Amino acid sequence: MVSRRLIWVTAVLLALAGAPRARTVPPVDPGPFWPLRVGHVGQAFSDALPRGATYRLVSGRLPQGLRLAAAGQVEGTPAQRGVFEAVLEAREASGVTYPVRVQATVRDADERDLAAAPRLFETSGPHTTTQQDLRVDVRSTFDQRLVRTRVRLTLPVGLGRPAPLLLFHRGRGFDHDSYNAFHRLIASHGVAVASIEDRLSFAGHSFNAGDREYDQDRAELGMQSASGVVEGVTDLLLARSSDAADPLGGAFDEGALFFAGHSRGGGAVHASHQRSFELRLRGVIYLMAFDLRYFPETAPPGLAPAYPIFDQQPRTPSLIIAAENDGDLTFPIADQLIDRAAGPTTQVTLWGGVHNLISDAHPAEGAARITRAQQTARVADWIVCFVRRWAHGEADLDARLYGPAHQGSGAYAVAAWSPSARTLLVEDAQDRDASRNLLGRNLVLDLRRHEQSVYPDMAGFPTLALRHTLLTPTAAQSVWRMASDAPVDTRGHRRLVLRALQTSNHGWSGLGLWVRLVDAAGGQAWARVHEPSVPGGSLPVWDGRSPHGRFLDVHVDLGGMAVSGDAGFDRARVSAVDLVLVVRTASRVRSVAIDAVRFE
Repeated sequence: MVSRRLIWVTAVLLALAGAPRARTVPPVDPGPFWPLRVGHVGQAFSDALPRGATYRLVSGRLPQGLRLAAAGQVEGTPAQRGVFEAVLEAREASGVTYPVRVQATVRDADERDLAAAPRLFETSGPHTTTQQDLRVDVRSTFDQRLVRTRVRLTLPVGLGRPAPLLLFHRGRGFDHDSYNAFHRLIASHGVAVASIEDRLSFAGHSFNAGDREYDQDRAELGMQSASGVVEGVTDLLLARSSDAADPLGGAFDEGALFFAGHSRGGGAVHASHQRSFELRLRGVIYLMAFDLRYFPETAPPGLAPAYPIFDQQPRTPSLIIAAENDGDLTFPIADQLIDRAAGPTTQVTLWGGVHNLISDAHPAEGAARITRAQQTARVADWIVCFVRRWAHGEADLDARLYGPAHQGSGAYAVAAWSPSARTLLVEDAQDRDASRNLLGRNLVLDLRRHEQSVYPDMAGFPTLALRHTLLTPTAAQSVWRMASDAPVDTRGHRRLVLRALQTSNHGWSGLGLWVRLVDAAGGQAWARVHEPSVPGGSLPVWDGRSPHGRFLDVHVDLGGMAVSGDAGFDRARVSAVDLVLVVRTASRVRSVAIDAVRFE
């Protein structure tokens, strides 16, 4: 999650990250994709496109009530709910022009759309599928090598229109066809999948890597190389799709490109996410992925030939899927990727999942508590949900991706960051001042509070300076108060959201957790987050079988909080947010890790 010190450096970072290798205009150019912040009907909105260009509307439209300034500011008060697409022309000072695709999502002020019943895609969809193999030569944009690779296409039959295209890169020790059942399930829901062999970047199940340095000596190079190979394959497939005489003519929607990768293939996704504005990607999907910020060699400016991976993630939508029991790949797999997210981001942990079970036959790596079929179905379900949301604008899926649909789930831990124009961040522990939150003072009662990273200090991660709030109760009841210097009007907000972590060292298993809001006159509003012996809380019961867990979001409905005191509670004058910890089983009490407390 982005800190206040990092806001609006995205454009600069993208330019720096893409400069060494990105082409200005690919052969088939749908234009970069830029999701605007979420807006709400009747509430003031402000956002901006990357700096350094001027913009004008070419086609489509913005929501009624919003206006685009030439410098890229989008402001106003949206008057209608929905998902809106527009194509802008960007003109840089050099005279270069290119299209930029913009999507604007506007919700009702009360966010009733986030209460929608979740749709699932775990079973086969309405389309039969077909598979075909291509042998192609592509020029890697990483090192300009000519690479001969195989591509396995899994296509939906009878779709009747170009399909969103999901580029997929295997992990190390896997082949491109190790995921056939997984890809058929995705394609049955109307998504074309291109699985890329890439024998250059790192070893497969049945072959050695084409470059020992990429595979073993400097693994970050192999993942950035794989990103370049995927870029070359993408250009080739889109060129064929744009040729009506080609057997693949009209097969792919060039405006709906997604890149998913597993393990080191997920590291390739991270490399492409860094350059996603240049690569025209609409979304990226990390599957038990390697975080390239692990390598000191990718710290800006990058140790050549590696290019830099910056702290902050670009705004391109992302889906991060991690397995709870990830064997020897516990870290640095997928845990930190949401911490500096700038755009719509969903992190999903599969309870009981392991690293290898989305493949067709690889043995489990780690202690699995779900079957291969269950893990394959659950991963495919989230991918289809994400692709349909961002390819087709199916906003009812936001309840799953960015809302409370899976709160308290025994199957998933879901944490999300979906910035809106009204997001009010209270505390993210990134300002290096433990005595203050972003609105005022931090106070404690019978509690030890300190800020540190919950991630291991290894390789390049300490340089990221990621921090979280750790709370350790010292009495039967303790309080962390996030006070405000001036009363805050929360009438325009619907939810209080915070991120909590449970591991063998940090957790809520022996605690009751409550949220309390206090107004300027002392009025109070309460909500239960968790009680160990009471069903229906926002946090799942911890069974202690996993070596670690991950962050998950707690959504508190402000309108449903219980009010105490004769004077009532004034949401227009909130002076403090309290997290109250009540010890229920002292032998099970440890520190609780909290992050990203905000009003939405």
